[in-house]
Amino acid sequence: MVMLILIKILFVVYLAAINFYGFILVSQHKRAEEDGDACSVKDGKVFVSGMLGGALGVFVAMFVFKYRLTSLALMVLMPIFIALSVYAVIMLFTQNFGIVEGVGNNLEGMLGYVEVFFL
Repeated sequence: MVMLILIKILFVVYLAAINFYGFILVSQHKRAEEDGDACSVKDGKVFVSGMLGGALGVFVAMFVFKYRLTSLALMVLMPIFIALSVYAVIMLFTQNFGIVEGVGNNLEGMLGYVEVFFL
């Protein structure tokens, strides 16, 4: 039970960190474009941070900094990544991250689970 709570806390911290990273990444990319140095931050990093769960941070930063609002790929893919992230969070939290309660409490239950898994 304590491990499940720890996993949930770590997952929430991860989501907050990746969204913050996406927000900062877009702000740096916008500042680099204004300075004329467009090579410092690649577009692939923005897409990867969106795919890893930071799509909400990227999408909010796009409107805050008016970053590539005409880019069809960003305007379509980021809301799709947001929807997928929300779906994944809901499924993971309702299914307790796939952790089976009571299996690791005793050796007999664990061995029974292993036998069923391999047979």
